[in-house]
Amino acid sequence: MEKEVLQGHQVACSAFIEKGGKFLAVFDPGFRVWRVPGGRPEWGETVEETLIREMREETSIQFEQPRFLGFGQDQQFHIVRNKETSRVVLYFHVKTDKEPLLDPEEAQDHRWVSLEEMKKLNPIEGALVDFFQRFPDAEKQLND
Repeated sequence: MEKEVLQGHQVACSAFIEKGGKFLAVFDPGFRVWRVPGGRPEWGETVEETLIREMREETSIQFEQPRFLGFGQDQQFHIVRNKETSRVVLYFHVKTDKEPLLDPEEAQDHRWVSLEEMKKLNPIEGALVDFFQRFPDAEKQLND
């Protein structure tokens, strides 16, 4: 008997990492877009646990108490895996005073940018664009 394959959105958790009023943007070599760090949950994890684990794996920084901001969704083509994905990305806000040690498989490049600069990065992750459209007051939330 063949196992049924479930279709639908994958869930990911990403964070606006703030340092000195700027936010970390990374260039993802798989999707070849600018995004904020994050990744998918492992079995049994809460979204907060996922975010904390992903931030530790991708940036080598331990965060506590991430604050949920909202979500974005997209359909992105993963160039390295040659696969289309449909995702819902949950966005959180965390602060740091440390410089990240980035995993080169997750981040080919990085920049500390304002939110306005982030919106102008090209190419930018579709879910991030969707988040900014859904939550036009995101800048106010991030400054609270």
